[in-house]
Amino acid sequence: MENVKLAGFGKRFIAYIIDGILLCLVMMIAFIPFGGFMTVMGMKAAESGGEMGDEVSAATAALAGISIGGIFLVALVGPLIYDSLMTASSKQGTLGKMAMKIKVVKETGEALTTSEAFVRTIIKIITLSACGLLGLVCLFNKQEQNLHDMAGKSLVVSAD
Repeated sequence: MENVKLAGFGKRFIAYIIDGILLCLVMMIAFIPFGGFMTVMGMKAAESGGEMGDEVSAATAALAGISIGGIFLVALVGPLIYDSLMTASSKQGTLGKMAMKIKVVKETGEALTTSEAFVRTIIKIITLSACGLLGLVCLFNKQEQNLHDMAGKSLVVSAD
């Protein structure tokens, strides 16, 4: 793709920080119901003086499972859905990328489809979770692509 201005590491990093802050705020709100379950469990244990019957123990274990499972589900699926759908939208990027005036495009310059954005996001989450330093790969190649960009055949470019 010719005549395109690549976004660069600095803009990408700041966009990532903005998205991280926004996701943390949303997750904190989303976790409130699960925290309520944990509070109820703690109150039940305190009421019984630590001695609970079989039924109360089973109910407490079930609530704990729901709470912990819900937290993991929101923490894993939330960022995946957010990044994928925003990247595949007409804005071609997350809120952080929009704030930094950058967008994600295919190497041909076209917008990513939802499935392409989904695969790109999964690879992004896996690689950055495995080792945050993999986010620096874009500093060492001509197209300024990270591993998830290479796998998704995408570029992060200036939206100006």
